[in-house]
Amino acid sequence: MRCRTVMEAAAGFSKLEEDITCSVCLQELADPVSITCGHTFCRACITDYWATAQPQEYLCPECRSTCPKDQLIPAYRLKHLVSKVQLAKEEQAKRERMAPASAVPLVYTDPHGQLQLDESVIQSCFLDGKIAGYPLCLICVIGEKRWGKSTLMNYILRALHSLETQQRISLGELNDPLTGFAWLPGTDTITKGIWMWNKPFILKRNGDKMAVFVLDTEGSLDIESDRETCIKLSALSMLLSSYLIFNISAMLKTTELDYLETYLYVAELTGKSFSLQPLQCLELLVRDCYDPKNCGRAAALTYIQKEKEKLRRSSNHGKVLQTLDSPSVSGFLLPHPGKQFPTSVHGSLADMDEDFRSHLTGYITKLMRELWEHRKADTHGNQITCAQVGRALKDFFRVLKNKSYGFKSPMEMYYSLENEKTLDDIMKKFQDLLKKETPSSPVDVLKIKTSELKKKVSDKIDTLLSVYRGRLQGDESKKQQLEDKLRADMKQELERLCAQHKKRYVKCAAGVGLAVGGVVLGVAGGAVGGAVAGTVLVAEAVAIEGTIAAGAAIGGGTLGAFGSWIGHLIGRFFGRKKNENNQQSDREGTDDQESNREGTDAERLLGKQKKQ
Repeated sequence: MRCRTVMEAAAGFSKLEEDITCSVCLQELADPVSITCGHTFCRACITDYWATAQPQEYLCPECRSTCPKDQLIPAYRLKHLVSKVQLAKEEQAKRERMAPASAVPLVYTDPHGQLQLDESVIQSCFLDGKIAGYPLCLICVIGEKRWGKSTLMNYILRALHSLETQQRISLGELNDPLTGFAWLPGTDTITKGIWMWNKPFILKRNGDKMAVFVLDTEGSLDIESDRETCIKLSALSMLLSSYLIFNISAMLKTTELDYLETYLYVAELTGKSFSLQPLQCLELLVRDCYDPKNCGRAAALTYIQKEKEKLRRSSNHGKVLQTLDSPSVSGFLLPHPGKQFPTSVHGSLADMDEDFRSHLTGYITKLMRELWEHRKADTHGNQITCAQVGRALKDFFRVLKNKSYGFKSPMEMYYSLENEKTLDDIMKKFQDLLKKETPSSPVDVLKIKTSELKKKVSDKIDTLLSVYRGRLQGDESKKQQLEDKLRADMKQELERLCAQHKKRYVKCAAGVGLAVGGVVLGVAGGAVGGAVAGTVLVAEAVAIEGTIAAGAAIGGGTLGAFGSWIGHLIGRFFGRKKNENNQQSDREGTDDQESNREGTDAERLLGKQKKQ
């Protein structure tokens, strides 16, 4: 109960951190300001965004509402909250540095039986700035419960501690009580989900650094778990391992072969979805070997060869047979630890039989010496970082939370992951489309009616949906469900875009009426200004005619004096021009001809004023 309360508190703290994150820089808000639509950003972020992204029109990066550039409202209370959260994080980090390392649930089951991710563990272990860029090795153990997985992990922890402190590889003193991952003698089980040592071991070699993580998986090969949970945990184990240990009791049983077949299938599909090597290293660790005198790594090769011969006579586990033939698979046989160890409350080395202790020491020592060869890599063999693994985990759980997706089979899981990537790609294209089709200047706004904008964008949405449907994977009913949901989301965004465009159209229309009434009406008369404004705006229907008339009337009445003054100056200018032309011309003309020429020149100038 206490563990669950802590996890719920951590989830609440993670949600609070989301609320104080700027959606532009994805960091905690610095000097937060709110814009008129209500969204909040760092002052520098929104200023830079508007300076580079929309030079003529200022849209909110989140909801795309039009907002005045000069109305940035300081969010003093939010700024104070950010400071408090930052202080709390610093204090928490300080406590974590001072506190002893421990096993924490990275993935756990909530009261409703759903798997949840503790994002605070992701942040502190994978995304922390000190280690985010490090390459990493992830040692993960799978297998049926109560067969010594936690015990094995705890001795691996001891060996890693000696490596990190640059000492000789050691499993500790003979009588040291076993600590680390929770374990109990008997049949009770401790771990559920995926538990992880909350402080990675930082190893150094020739100036390079690497983070090593140790994880204990419970439930991916558990007959008591439902199939969907097994699939999810298998996929997570793949994401979280570069050195995978399959813990087996005595021999590979049919049940374990069935689970391993499923796991390998899941690993292949998950690796394809996340561009990771599906299985970098698989170690078959056989516990309680029947022949205690024939154990170790060399004996495991003979054991694996015999298992392959059995599998070739059967057609039930083709994926397992294919994997056992690959160089990524190795093995080790361990004898029984002795009568005293299974019931020991200390789990010390002294409680083990000597031959078991010797083989266990040899196995872990060799593992420690090979760690640098098992750094996590992508499908091209390139090393990936702690931050990349952390982000992949977040992406995976984002798919888990989508109720439209199912994980009843490995293929359904694969389809869900691929469909999510397709959705992200289509949504990016859709956002680019909205940004491209949103008129940037008042002139561009008046060039297109709302109905025309809606028709234009709707046609392109149909094209995007057609591409989306063609790339979706899975059964037809699932495809239709996903397409309908995306269509509804796009339609909602389009309606919002059209509503914003109509408001801007009205605003720009009023501006045109004002300008024409003030300048053009003063020269050519109020009727001309009203006609020009009306012509520009009539296309947007009767709903905005009141705004048109108001703009023209204000321009003709309020700015009429200014227009008359402009007309007086134009008259004086053409009077001087007439005298000059009369003096230079050899040809005589009538007064009517001169008057006509003045009228023509005046019309040209008025035309330029309209364009301006």
